[in-house]
Amino acid sequence: MMGRTMVLMGSVSAARENARFRRQRLMISAATLLAAAGIAGTTLAAAPVAHADVPSLYPLYTWWNPDRGDNFTTGNRNDENSATAAAYLPIRKEAFVYETQQPGTVPLHLFWSDSRQDNFSTATQVGIDSAYSAGYTYIGIQGYINTGQEPGTSPLYQFWSEARQDNVIAVDQTTIDSAYSAGYVLIRVEGYAPHY
Repeated sequence: MMGRTMVLMGSVSAARENARFRRQRLMISAATLLAAAGIAGTTLAAAPVAHADVPSLYPLYTWWNPDRGDNFTTGNRNDENSATAAAYLPIRKEAFVYETQQPGTVPLHLFWSDSRQDNFSTATQVGIDSAYSAGYTYIGIQGYINTGQEPGTSPLYQFWSEARQDNVIAVDQTTIDSAYSAGYVLIRVEGYAPHY
């Protein structure tokens, strides 16, 4: 009886050893196939790119100057420095802008009116034309926003207050609610901004 058990255990052990060698041979065969395909110039499967080009985003902040009664939206470090130098107070992050132009994006332009003491951000031709016709001076590009709604983006709303002679763009619901409660009127959607 003892001899039979030893033989059975030996058979199980041998079977395990054979299975291990078969797996190794299969792995070697697969590696050989892949190598052969590479040599022949055939692509079997596209490997994922380890570091895909991801567009760089910059926060789009809303600032407020109580003395001027002006909202100022900034999308880059230079505009933030200008807001700080002009005694604007940071309110909140609205969304993000792309730092460089991407497919399906347009520039978010910044204008300034000395007579109104108003900063005006716009991404539409209608907004640009309105800025020039109201005597605003072009300052520069704040970043880039989407022209259509993409996953992870929200509408960038343009509001206007006749009483304050002030434009404000808003993505964040708190800013939108504040604009309505202060008597601002919704003018248009400027585009769509990444919002997290």
